[in-house]
Amino acid sequence: MPNSLPLLLRLLWIGLLSGLVAGCGFHLKGYQQLSPALNGLYIFGFQNRDNLAGLLYDNLRGGGAVLADDADSAWLTLQVVEEKFTSRVLSVDAGGKALDKELRLSALIRARVVESGEPGVEQRLELVRQLSFSGDDELGQRNETELMKHDMRNEMAGQIIRRLEALN
Repeated sequence: MPNSLPLLLRLLWIGLLSGLVAGCGFHLKGYQQLSPALNGLYIFGFQNRDNLAGLLYDNLRGGGAVLADDADSAWLTLQVVEEKFTSRVLSVDAGGKALDKELRLSALIRARVVESGEPGVEQRLELVRQLSFSGDDELGQRNETELMKHDMRNEMAGQIIRRLEALN
């Protein structure tokens, strides 16, 4: 019986702290409860999961949005007209190997309200990141660049979703 009191006290503290964290609005990174106003959205080109449109589709479906099956049944259509990564070397070492590189993701997005008959609104979005490398690790540079591209696509998809939610 003497050992049960500290265990009971610990469980009480754990329950109290869990309640406080849950009550303060804490959410894990990536958790997003989407507005029901995004239901009925159609994304052109979502079948290719390697591009921004496919990532947008996955993020919206993962957030609970009910997307339209085709453009005719949608109230809003979204098209990624252009998605382009560019990079440029900012500095090199004495041997001519890149030390710093700038990576840029540029996307042109077109949103159109289907019933309006208007051609839609286009907006260009850009993200820029700077990568610093040691001059020796060529394989590490390529891997880090690919990881950064993936992160930039995720961030841009999040920005687009937030902009769509702001429309409503």
